[in-house]
Amino acid sequence: MSFKIFLSKFLKYGTLLTSLGFIITVSLQIFARFFLSDVPPWTEEASRILFIYAIAFSSGLAYRANYFVFLEAFYAGFSNNLKKIVNLISPLLSLVLFAFCGFYTLFMIEMGLNEHSPTLHVIMAIPFLSILILSLSITYFSFLALLKKIKFWKS
Repeated sequence: MSFKIFLSKFLKYGTLLTSLGFIITVSLQIFARFFLSDVPPWTEEASRILFIYAIAFSSGLAYRANYFVFLEAFYAGFSNNLKKIVNLISPLLSLVLFAFCGFYTLFMIEMGLNEHSPTLHVIMAIPFLSILILSLSITYFSFLALLKKIKFWKS
């Protein structure tokens, strides 16, 4: 199994599980507000963390499938040469941006080892790890997109 296939499956299942967990915790919170005398205090924090992870897992998949917002109105007015340049620079800038983000996330994760969340009492490195997942997956898929654009540029 190639790394690309493994990463895609990891991101898909991560998205599925965290989205399902998010739906369950929010449903529990809604149920508790209407039918129980006390709302579990951990549901709000758990749903927030699960939502952040769902976004982190799905962002790499969205980049790979080119599902992000694209400003077609501006792009349509460009000349063919400018379109080629924009198509080449776009994954390069994404690669650089998210590589820097991933690098500096390591320091944030290290700081999070000494902090705990208020209600769940998990170390904050766990929620901060979601930024690393997002950054590394987008960096990897933007690198693959850049290689594809360079091959296209040469032909």
